Amino acid sequence: MKIVRISWAIIFVFTVLRTNAQLPGTRLMRDIQYALAPGKITIVQDKDIIQLIDRHLYEESKHKGIAGFRIRIYSNSGKQAYTEGPKVQAEFANRYEGIKTYYIFDSPFYLLYVGDFRTHSEAMKFLKEIEKYYPDAFIVRSKINYPPL
Repeated sequence: MKIVRISWAIIFVFTVLRTNAQLPGTRLMRDIQYALAPGKITIVQDKDIIQLIDRHLYEESKHKGIAGFRIRIYSNSGKQAYTEGPKVQAEFANRYEGIKTYYIFDSPFYLLYVGDFRTHSEAMKFLKEIEKYYPDAFIVRSKINYPPL
């Protein structure tokens, strides 16, 4: 009988310890989500935190993009590059609809980049797909446009 009482006491202690081991943030969110009466939440924070967040958002807004990868499929200089580049761009756009192209003049070269890839593996997968048409294509680290929401 004494063993049974000790067993129940141990089970009770572990049950109480387990229920109190929840993370405070999880518990707080649960309490807010299932509150009986609607309420108002006030967040109190230091002014320096607000200024730091505002500064971060301002600096990020100047960059016009995020770090990612593109694939360069064309690079040439000279008179023929001026007319040849747009032809390659149109050919690519017909073959791969929905993939953005970027035709850039970076003196003295005309460069054609394609895609906005967040990871190198995404870019590599697409590079393998297009290398039969563009054997000299390669991946370049670049600022890319934000992905659509």
